[in-house]
Amino acid sequence: MTAISSRLLLLLAAIVPVGVGLPPAQAQQASTESEIEVIGRRQTEEQARREANDFVRRTVSTSSDDPLARWVTPICPVVLGIQPEYAAIVERKIRALAKVAEIDTASAPCKTNIVVSFTTNAKAVVQRIAKKSPRRLSEVQIPDRSALLNGNAPVRWWYTTQETSVDGVGAVTSDSLAANSGTAEGGGSSIGNGLPTVQAYSSSIVRTQIVRALRSATVVIDVNHAQGVSLDAVAAYAAMVAFAEMKPAQTPPPNSILGLFAPDAQVASATDWDISFLKALYSIPAARAGWKQKRMLVGKILKDSEAAGQIDDDEDLTEGLGDAAI
Repeated sequence: MTAISSRLLLLLAAIVPVGVGLPPAQAQQASTESEIEVIGRRQTEEQARREANDFVRRTVSTSSDDPLARWVTPICPVVLGIQPEYAAIVERKIRALAKVAEIDTASAPCKTNIVVSFTTNAKAVVQRIAKKSPRRLSEVQIPDRSALLNGNAPVRWWYTTQETSVDGVGAVTSDSLAANSGTAEGGGSSIGNGLPTVQAYSSSIVRTQIVRALRSATVVIDVNHAQGVSLDAVAAYAAMVAFAEMKPAQTPPPNSILGLFAPDAQVASATDWDISFLKALYSIPAARAGWKQKRMLVGKILKDSEAAGQIDDDEDLTEGLGDAAI
């Protein structure tokens, strides 16, 4: 065994309380007994709406107009860098949360589209990828590149996406300045000039002409910076960022697994708000502007909170009137 492998195993032991002292099968069962942490606090509708808006604002990574990206093909995760029995626990957790969130999963063996990698030096791993295969990081936004390449976050991630028309036609690249304009009945494409374009066979003032889909998600976990956190919790965190196009927020929402590494972390598993967000993302129309989809996400999170009895809508009609008695 190499020195780095020994070091990785020693560090991994600090984040695996779920599996310590248990055979792999029992460890897997223990890791999936409770998939969701219910926040469960009651609050007013105004408070819930403010919190839902804040949740979506801190998590969703897209401009105001671009549709949100999500998986349109079944997910197929693979876990690298740790012993097979522990990798199986992480994969099982990811698949279990996908099932709870109603996200399609592919049966193994399948073509990998989600990679979760454990390492002792995430910064060096990502820098090596950026040097040898820069195209893999080509969709990382400029403001996020520095943190991805040089930051010290316990978990870092990136995606590749694809754009298709609402009719399912993939984007093509045209070298001419003006791509085929089509006819009055539709079938035209947007401006070419060497940029990806899509054919549009219909028009709408409500729908966007394109939809965005996730093609791959890569999650790199630095075990040096994740010590003291359970493997189960780390797996839930990895699942959350792999299932949706999340931005690396400096101040993640406190009622989400994304706050796992915050100094005042209050959760250690995917929360009911996380699952509500994911279910909403995969149920809203794909061909809508990003700002419209964000409003839909907030609305569905509020609806789930109300259905769970977490919104106190009982108004005291006598409040403030007692002092007015003669």
